[in-house]
Amino acid sequence: MVTPSLGAAATRRALFKRSGGSLAAGAVLGLAACGGGSHPADVRTIPKSVREADVTIINGLLDQAERTIAAYTASVPLLTGHVRAAAKQFLGQDLEHAGVLYRLIKQAKGKADKPAPSYDLGRPRSRTDLVRLLHELERQMVASYLHAIPSLAPGSTRATVASIMASDAQHVSVLRLSLHLDPIPGALITGAE
Repeated sequence: MVTPSLGAAATRRALFKRSGGSLAAGAVLGLAACGGGSHPADVRTIPKSVREADVTIINGLLDQAERTIAAYTASVPLLTGHVRAAAKQFLGQDLEHAGVLYRLIKQAKGKADKPAPSYDLGRPRSRTDLVRLLHELERQMVASYLHAIPSLAPGSTRATVASIMASDAQHVSVLRLSLHLDPIPGALITGAE
């Protein structure tokens, strides 16, 4: 994982100021974006069957991440203002997340699935539809991470995936705010909203 730089923190502050600055959004943006310095576990200490199960789970998460990246890539040029700025930032973070998932698969001596040549993203007709699409994809990612984490081998792999989930939960909150919804609809992250 990449530790947020001073520039990244400044970007989050700027994004918060442009988003309308609610206290709830500030709390969300103030949490660790992608930070954390988990060190990979020694692969020799993880049983091969566990590593293979982890690779299968992480490949499923990677496929969803690639779909979300495709949606951001297609959406960013069509968005404006603070929503565009947030989408660009989230695209960069999701690219980092995909890179981390690839590395986790490699560390487990597995083979990462290749991204699909294209993804059916529906037919959004407005900027609001695009934000709804991005919100739904990020929400699905959070739900998938929540489902996957207990099934992963304990240790650094699980911690790394949990860190990515926390970042995606922040994405959901900011996108909800952009849709004029309560950015934090409950005390716990469920992925269901």
